Amino acid sequence: MVSEFILVGFSTFPQHLLPAFFLLYLLMYLFTLLGNLIIMATVWSERGLHTPMYLFLCALSTSEILFTVAVTPRMLVDMLSSHRTITFVACASQMFFSFTFGFTHSFLLMIMGYDRYVAICHPLRYNVLMSTHTCARLVSWTWAGGSVMGMMVTLIVFHLTFCGSNVIHHFLCHVFSLLKLACGNENSSVTLGVILVC
Repeated sequence: MVSEFILVGFSTFPQHLLPAFFLLYLLMYLFTLLGNLIIMATVWSERGLHTPMYLFLCALSTSEILFTVAVTPRMLVDMLSSHRTITFVACASQMFFSFTFGFTHSFLLMIMGYDRYVAICHPLRYNVLMSTHTCARLVSWTWAGGSVMGMMVTLIVFHLTFCGSNVIHHFLCHVFSLLKLACGNENSSVTLGVILVC
């Protein structure tokens, strides 16, 4: 039985290029964090921006920060490390958090689209339909929905049996890479495919 996985990631690249890739991805990661933190700080400091659209944007920035934190630091460490193993539990955790924040991000974009629809098509009723209480409830539902979807996908994948190779040809615990390593249990794979399509 497999107790840990090996993340191949960027190890197939020439070794002399990895420090340059590390620096490039580190800078992109820091700029992503900085940009989202600036958005959040601006929205929270300016009272004029305490409207549904900007509060949703602030929630979107939060989910993006958490998504990048769930994936990128591990990738950066593995770029400069010769020991690229990840435990079974750490792999499941990474998958859960990346899917949770990814689904939350998608649900928030859907809510932002609905907000703009209400603002354009029902401008006189906008303040009633998109009250502060309603906005808080919508954001809560997106986080709850993202958590449920992340948990479902993670449970389906990690209830499979991994008995062969433990080499993941990716820089993170990716669903399809893990499905290739699973032996048997085709019904779970089909179920996972249906969930991902939905």
